[in-house]
Amino acid sequence: MIKQLFTIIVFTILLGCLAWSCTNNAKRIKHVKLVSTAEDDCTCPHCRLLIQPYGDFSNERAKVVAKELEKSLATYVKDLAVTEVLVLPAKPLTEDLMNDAKTRYRASKILDKQANIKSQKDDVIIGLTDCDISTNAHGYDDWGILGLSYMGHSNCVISTFRVKNKSQFWKVVLHEFGHSYLGLDHCPNNDPQCFMVDCNGKPDLAQERYLCDSCSHSIRL
Repeated sequence: MIKQLFTIIVFTILLGCLAWSCTNNAKRIKHVKLVSTAEDDCTCPHCRLLIQPYGDFSNERAKVVAKELEKSLATYVKDLAVTEVLVLPAKPLTEDLMNDAKTRYRASKILDKQANIKSQKDDVIIGLTDCDISTNAHGYDDWGILGLSYMGHSNCVISTFRVKNKSQFWKVVLHEFGHSYLGLDHCPNNDPQCFMVDCNGKPDLAQERYLCDSCSHSIRL
């Protein structure tokens, strides 16, 4: 009788251990599924935005621009996932970045300098300044511009200097992002409402409302 009772107790304990083990395994499996994120499952192209303000361009203003850019990308470039947006501490624009006449800053020099900021393959560097910037264009050695990009190198710099309505500035940022990361050229249809239209030195940002079909289909991700 004692032997049978002992057997029953041992059997009950074994059953209890087995039940606990199964329950624990189930919880562990459930936990693994919970920690799996959309990013882990996502195979779509993705990037990290590094916003670099210069001079008096405050971090607060840079955050506003970053938010507008992220929102516009979610609206017009649906196949791209922005994994992170970082607004970096402001840096000064030093004299060595100026043109020979010391009247404004050379955009190409700024791009060369900020290229070193990239630390990840999917980083996109976006420099923001209120100062006038220039490059070689339209037969001039020192042509004032809104922004400059290294096509396909995820590196661009944009200035507010020639933007009358500062609330439209994000459209210029989106335009240069289109060149630098999306691989877009200027709008082939010269559509005045397309973000990628060439302003030819006379920006009319109020008209720009979308990425036209031609530009949308030309995105290279």
